[in-house]
Amino acid sequence: MAEKALPALEYRYLGNSGLKVSVIAYGDVRAQDTEEDQKRTNEIVQKCFELGINYFDTAENYGVGTHERVLGKALKASGKQRSEFVVSTKIFQADLFCLDPNKCGLSRKHLIEGLKNSLERLQLDYVDVVYCHRPDPTTPMEEVVLTIKDIFEKNLAFYWATSEWSAPEIMHAYWLCEKHGVQKPIAEQVHYNMLHRQRFEVEYGYIFDKYKMGATIWGTLSGGLLTGKLLDENFDRTGTRYDMPRLNKLYKIDTALSPENIENTKKMFAGLGEIAKELGITTAELAIAWVLKSRNVTSAVLGLTKVSHVESALNAVQAYSKLTKEHEEKLDKVLGTCPDFGIDWKNFAEKPAQRLKFYS
Repeated sequence: MAEKALPALEYRYLGNSGLKVSVIAYGDVRAQDTEEDQKRTNEIVQKCFELGINYFDTAENYGVGTHERVLGKALKASGKQRSEFVVSTKIFQADLFCLDPNKCGLSRKHLIEGLKNSLERLQLDYVDVVYCHRPDPTTPMEEVVLTIKDIFEKNLAFYWATSEWSAPEIMHAYWLCEKHGVQKPIAEQVHYNMLHRQRFEVEYGYIFDKYKMGATIWGTLSGGLLTGKLLDENFDRTGTRYDMPRLNKLYKIDTALSPENIENTKKMFAGLGEIAKELGITTAELAIAWVLKSRNVTSAVLGLTKVSHVESALNAVQAYSKLTKEHEEKLDKVLGTCPDFGIDWKNFAEKPAQRLKFYS
């Protein structure tokens, strides 16, 4: 009996470049260098390849380099040729608490040393994309841009990108790249989901339209909040990542589940559940499908810590094309998070929501 054919995964160009990546990217900030985690990661990476995911993202500060080591072993164990996958790592913070002054930031010293250390852990000669993981106001932007030029010349990376940089910082980098003949950053890795929209949709809007900037997004499920499982009163957070104050603060999980907000949160999830049911997917898959509907999103970097997560992500890829303008408008009412896009002064009217253009 012939095996069931797998649905084709979609690939998009990463910004204004010729590099094509899957719309779902593998990520995992929690993997430890243990036999159990290595076995699990090997299985997940293999499943990614089976389903067509070709983009693997990591960072020097994920487990203080641990995840790079685990991912490198998994990619090697897969037996895939280097041309068959795309790897990005992010440089900014090798020392978690920045106790060593030169192991943090975007100085020439740390960018080059940090990237070389990452490559050693990954067991790779180069990464496809190196991200400047955060802006560094203490390092001159010119130093950052010229160091990237040297990284290219040393063939340590093919492209560069930014993460959580403001629009003015990205434009400053563009200007210096033009001045010095350096390839511009091709993408921004930014926090974007149904509940967190202002920067992506408003602040970056001009750069998307003018420069075709790519975007690899993180926090798609808002730290797990958008799965809905935290609403279960029997869900035990003890020993899980939801026990971490830092995570709760970042995604405002405790705020959403607080006594004064819990009823509104339940009402929101009831509305999301209705739309998800109509599409035949879970609430989590709806959240992923919703971000992928935006053509400004190149790839959603997901915490794929289980094989089932990979399969669920594929469901979302298949579902996003079913989303209609009516779904979008209904979701905006349920969520109440659509940003203010300002005034169209020619027509003296409110500018339409940025996402609506992807439904025409």
